Amino acid sequence: MLITTTYFYAPPGNFSKGKVFLDGEEAHHLTRVLRAKVGDEFIVVNGIGDSFKCRLEKSHAKGAVGKVIEQIESVVQPKIKLSLCFGVVRPKQLEIALDWATQLGINEFVPLVTDFTVREIKSGTRLERLQKIAIRAIKQSKRSWLPTICDVVELREFLNRRGKNFDGLIYADPDGLPSPPKRMIQPDGSVALFVGPEGGFSHAEKNELAEHNAVPLSLGPARLRAETAAVIGVAKIFAWTGDL
Repeated sequence: MLITTTYFYAPPGNFSKGKVFLDGEEAHHLTRVLRAKVGDEFIVVNGIGDSFKCRLEKSHAKGAVGKVIEQIESVVQPKIKLSLCFGVVRPKQLEIALDWATQLGINEFVPLVTDFTVREIKSGTRLERLQKIAIRAIKQSKRSWLPTICDVVELREFLNRRGKNFDGLIYADPDGLPSPPKRMIQPDGSVALFVGPEGGFSHAEKNELAEHNAVPLSLGPARLRAETAAVIGVAKIFAWTGDL
């Protein structure tokens, strides 16, 4: 039997000599929740673009071992590498934005501290939680690329340190352009999308973004929740590239 209701995730280091090792929640889901038996087949993604059909060989207290049968075609990633730089909001909102944006195909998720940030996110446990959210999202969407989850960083620090590394910078703004500039949306290019928390970006932050040649993008006339704005912004860019 081939299990198609979900995909499973194993990092590249868990593949060796034609075998794959599932540990923790992945093995529990396969063998306890779905009750897979020896000989059952399932699909595993490695987070770096590859998907494999595997056959369960054995399971034990520490995990499950599968034999790699063949590599299969993966869901195609968007034409551009998109980093979502999102102003820190309440944990649930942050997780929703990451979940949905990962399903759409972002390349990187950057939690930002901005002038209107009202909550802090700490390294460690919270970032581990975000990593789990991203893993669940690629499994849900049958994607094989796991986005990089960055440590929390101040907006100005990120711009000064990495602003020049992108082919284009775009930030959500009610008075922005109706669509992304064509010059920024090129195949194999890299774009950073900045979306503020509740209240958006301050006047000083917009000036800072402008100094780094960031372009404002309108997300429509409605006043959106922060996490909704983040997902709409990602969808709008991917729609423009033809990936939606």
